[in-house]
Amino acid sequence: MVENDKREQSDKEPLRPSTRSASRTLLFVFLLLIFLGSIVQVMHFEIGMLITMWVIILMPALWYLRRYNVDLETFARIKPLEKRFIPIITVLVVSAWILSMLGASLLVGLLMYFGFEPLEIIPPPESIGQLLRYFFVLGISAGICEEVLFRGAIMPSFELQGTSLSALIFSTFLFALFHVSFTNIISVLFLGLMIGLVVIKTGSLWAGIYYHILNNVIASIYLYLAANYGLPQMLDSYLVLLMIVLLALMGLLYGLRKLQQQSAVEPLLENRKEWLPPKWLNGATALIMLLFLMVASIELLVGFGIL
Repeated sequence: MVENDKREQSDKEPLRPSTRSASRTLLFVFLLLIFLGSIVQVMHFEIGMLITMWVIILMPALWYLRRYNVDLETFARIKPLEKRFIPIITVLVVSAWILSMLGASLLVGLLMYFGFEPLEIIPPPESIGQLLRYFFVLGISAGICEEVLFRGAIMPSFELQGTSLSALIFSTFLFALFHVSFTNIISVLFLGLMIGLVVIKTGSLWAGIYYHILNNVIASIYLYLAANYGLPQMLDSYLVLLMIVLLALMGLLYGLRKLQQQSAVEPLLENRKEWLPPKWLNGATALIMLLFLMVASIELLVGFGIL
């Protein structure tokens, strides 16, 4: 009898990650983020962010990887990052951050033209000590925890159902919704797209973690300089801005070209079959989109003074 049970168990196909299972896991994390993470962050921003990252985001991601007993090296790409990619990723981070800031500023400027008052989503650091804490809270913590979830668990699950291109696009879309901010959606979309791309091209999740940490460290430094030294006023010259944007665009194109040259992965657009993985639109995905619309609508209504 025991031998028959063992044989039946061995005959069963092992659980495999899927688009639906990944979407359901993300929905669970999303609900925790909205109803628990937002509360602890309001109570104390830095402690709340640590709880959000290491408990609300990382724990379900690790549970997901353990539940499906995936090979962490081949599935989640948890393997060393080759040093030759680090300078390229650094150029991409700086260039893409500048361009994404431009896109976000244009969107906010357009909304402000119609009377929108931007909300302070992240309080700027007021001292060097607080800035250093931000490096850990927003840089290291977010870089590790969000990447394990999105590029270590979510994106590979979509790749099993489709192609790397469709998985990259859809995981980037969900990554943007996960940050529940309409005003930041352009910069977060760009960030998710770039991180997913370097992870696929380098074959290492550490590439995404390094990219994410460096991006958030730069953003934290910008917040500090803008709040304490009036950095935006120093960039009022259209000529200076034009030069910075052109340099950033050149850096982005150069970095993408070098990344492809050093990667063993073929260009994603050459072998595309579909833009989205099969069964991407399911109940969990629909609820995530609905929750994003609800929260983003509140952000806009408050910003326009309606609420």
